[in-house]
Amino acid sequence: MVAVVETPTKSSAESSNRSEILRAASEEFALKGYAGARTEGIAQAAGVKHTLVFYHFKTKDQLYSTVLGTVFSEWAERVSHALSGTASPTRRLLAYINSYFDCFAEFPFAPRLVQQEQLRQRISGPEHLQQLAKRYVRPVHRKLAALLREGISSGEFRDLDIEQCIHSLSALIIFYFTGSLTLESLDGIESCSPAHIAVRREAVLDFVSAALFTSGSVRK
Repeated sequence: MVAVVETPTKSSAESSNRSEILRAASEEFALKGYAGARTEGIAQAAGVKHTLVFYHFKTKDQLYSTVLGTVFSEWAERVSHALSGTASPTRRLLAYINSYFDCFAEFPFAPRLVQQEQLRQRISGPEHLQQLAKRYVRPVHRKLAALLREGISSGEFRDLDIEQCIHSLSALIIFYFTGSLTLESLDGIESCSPAHIAVRREAVLDFVSAALFTSGSVRK
């Protein structure tokens, strides 16, 4: 495939095209995997010419790596910001959960993309995911663990296994998006629509509040 050779210029239109390509690529890779994804389909879904994909990303592998890195970096930036600050542990944890949902509400195929990569890495090796985890996931994990310890110490959270709590919090959010196609076939609903994501968000917040917060903690 021949790349476009015009001299690149920065513009809002180029930025918009690049964003649309990344969004379309995240869905294509998530649904079809790396091997099954086609750049022609990505271009069509993004509403751009096929050559424009290779203007922004020189190869399919570069596009895939950028999509995957963007998923991790966007998520890490949002939830890290929520975990920081001087608010109470309760409010910071609720902000963390809301930020988690906000990220995937905008990129609902992101969790499934990561799931696809986990399956692919069983064959090609785990180095890529390990690098992403080291750069983005571990810092968030440490911040969340520190927040939970703080909440337990202050009496806002129940005394529980911090590592298992972290895994459970992620699972409560991620499974809804990775299992969206199954949920739609069972319930006949558009599970990733804003309305249904809002319902799921509220259910998770209620569940976490009941499971983690002490009677003296206030969610609102």
